[in-house]
This record gives sequence, C-alpha cells and structure tokens, in this order.
Amino acid sequence: MKAKRYSTEFKASIVTLYNEGRSANSLANEYHLAVQTVTGWVKKAQIIGTDVTGKPVTRAQFNAMQKEVA
Repeated sequence: MKAKRYSTEFKASIVTLYNEGRSANSLANEYHLAVQTVTGWVKKAQIIGTDVTGKPVTRAQFNAMQKEVA
C-alpha cells in the first residue's frame, strides 16, 4: 500500500497543536493519524540547537545536514 503524503503546512499545524498542550493521542484520533506519525512529526520539528548565525536548527534539518556531509 502506498504511503499517504501530508503537506508541510498540515504537519506544522499538528505540531503546533501538540506544542499548545494537545496530546498525541487526541490529535491522532481527531485527524485519523497513527500516534507514531504525530510523535514522529513532533520529534523532527524539535529544535536541537542553532547554526553559526544563531538560527534555530530542527532535528530534521540537522539530519539533512549530516547526510550532505557524509
């Protein structure tokens, strides 16, 4: 079965709702998603540091940078 793709805006809105205090379970139920999908999006959007200019870097951006270097 082909994986469903979600827009960046939709993912960001789910992460925002999570960061505002909604649980991963309630978001998964309301939007018909797997809990693991919600928690994965939240984890990738987590800020883990800053770059040399002081701009925040998310886990997903950091992983992409690591792949470029390798």
